[in-house]
Order: sequence, then C-alpha cells, then structure tokens
Amino acid sequence: MTHGFDIVYVYYPRGLATGGPEALHQLVDSLRRQGREAYLVAVPGTERAPRAQRYAHYDAPEAPRVVDSAGTAVVVPETQALLLKGLRRATGFVWWLSIDYAPRFVIERARSSTLPIERTRSSRAPLLQARFVKRALRGILTGEDAILRRAGHLAQSHYAWSHVFAHLGRPGTIVSDYTPITPLPEDEITTDGRIPRITYNPAKSREIMTEFARRWPGIELLPLQGMTGDEVADALRTSLVYLDLGTHPGKDRMPREAAALGAIVLVANRGAAANGVDVPIPSVHKVEVLPDVVLNAKRALDTVFTDPAAALAAQAEYRARVAGEREAFDDEVAAAFIRGTTGSDGARPAR
Repeated sequence: MTHGFDIVYVYYPRGLATGGPEALHQLVDSLRRQGREAYLVAVPGTERAPRAQRYAHYDAPEAPRVVDSAGTAVVVPETQALLLKGLRRATGFVWWLSIDYAPRFVIERARSSTLPIERTRSSRAPLLQARFVKRALRGILTGEDAILRRAGHLAQSHYAWSHVFAHLGRPGTIVSDYTPITPLPEDEITTDGRIPRITYNPAKSREIMTEFARRWPGIELLPLQGMTGDEVADALRTSLVYLDLGTHPGKDRMPREAAALGAIVLVANRGAAANGVDVPIPSVHKVEVLPDVVLNAKRALDTVFTDPAAALAAQAEYRARVAGEREAFDDEVAAAFIRGTTGSDGARPAR
C-alpha cells in the first residue's frame, strides 16, 4: 500500500461493551477527527442489539453495510476474519486485539500459556489435540487461512505483531488503542495516604488470586468487580498496588489505568506483559510464572512494600507512556490509513 484510503469501514459487535469494541470505536473516531470518512458496521447477527451508551462520546457513526470499492479499507477484529471473504475491490485488514483468543491461536494459548492452576477439562491434552485438528480443518474449509494470507494485519500490541509475524509470516502494523482516563498529574502521584492493599481484576486471574488469598489471608485484597467505572477509578486512586497475574493476550487496559491513577503495577511475566514495549516497567515488577506464580507474586509484593516510593518512582516512564497514548494512537492511525506507511512493530528506538 502506497497511499491512504478515502473511506474506512470497521466491523464491530454492536452492543458489546469491552476493551476490544471500544478500540474499534476509537479507530473510527480518530479517523474522523483527522478528516477521513469512517464508519462502524455491525457484525452480522448483532444488528438489533442497542448500541453501548458508554461509547456515545466517540464520533463513530454506523453505516448499514460495507461498500466494496477501490480506495476503501475494511477492518475486522481477529474473531471476524471471515467477513473479509467476499471483498473484491476494497482492502481488508485483520486487527489483532486480543490475539490469544483469536480462533487462529486460541488452542496454542491453551497448550502453552495457561498454568496448571488455570487449566480446565477442555485444556487436557486429548481434547486439545482434537480441537487442533478441528481448527486446522476449519481454516481450510472456511477459507480463513487464505484470508489471513492475503489480508493486511494490524496489531494492538508488539506481542501480537510478533506473533503474527512468527506464525503467519506477515509483518503487520501497530495500531494500538488508548486508555480513556484522565491521568493524575505526575506531581500529585505519591504513596502518601494510599491504602496498603492489592487491587486486581478477577476476570483475568481468579484462580491464582483465590490461591493467593488462601495462602496469605492477612493481606488485603480488593477485587475490581461489581463496581461502576467511577468506583474502579476510586479504588485504583486510593490503593497502593494493582496486581495482574493474567495471561495478557494484548496490551491490557486495566494495568494502564492503574498506572495513570498512581498505583504501582505488578504483572505476570507472560503474554504482552513479557516485553518492554507493551508494558515498560522494571523487570522486578514482572512476576515470573514458574515454578510457583503465587509465591513469586508474594515476593514481588514484599519488595514493593519494603520501599513503595522507589517502586512508584521506577514506573514514571510507564505513566508518561500511558499519558501520551491518544496522541500516539492518532499517529498510528494516520500512518496506516492516511499516509499509507506500514510495518511498524511499535518498538521505540534504543536510547
């Protein structure tokens, strides 16, 4: 691709309010703010769902359908690659948002990324092998493999970019997202007055945190569930640590929100959190998952509690990166769809 597009259509699951659909709204909004014509299009089967009101502030109108014409780009999330099958004149892009959950890679994740404490009946070896064969046949019979070979690829994270390149042999382009939260001013971020408790997202690491609570019942844990957005923000603003021991299938939003609100962020050293591009925090703040992720998390927390001010100061670069995400995102969008430059993996030049 040597030039930009006149119009961009972005498929999205209408009515679903999670990080992926918000990124799809952000893409359309960014393009329109930069003078390009762009629309959301409901994924077939979701047309009757009411639109998520929490995204109403984005300039992201809908079109009833994609117009397959030259000079047009069509973007689909990684779960909907088959929607590109019928395109003849438009250019299709697969946007890898949570790559571990994409149909193409979800079985690989179950094989290699989950820990013994997280495994379920469906992740046992015989069932995994059967699922692997079924997926391979699906890729051939539906034409999905052929679509992935000819489509353009966008990656929300450096982790996803690397995965697509390694497994599909296709260099993609970083189009990330941004954290829609007003960060605390850096001169107001301090450990003073913060409650010495651990916040976490049960949707990401329930089994691990249940075991953590069993082993160390004296440590105060606050699961971020059953809360409004304002309540989550208040919990992060007043707590000392945010701990995320999940699989990090993409550049997850909650750790970035926690950092922006002044919490010290600890993550499992896996998935997108394992590299310094997606999660640029000190290595001592990345919890090794083997041989005992729960024990390793306790040791990392002990280090933080020994000198919380130093731990907070060490994440200043991460907070600055989060604060600049919207500007960086707009530039990524412009590069991919307006200037027509591709191939960026999201890595910053070495200093």
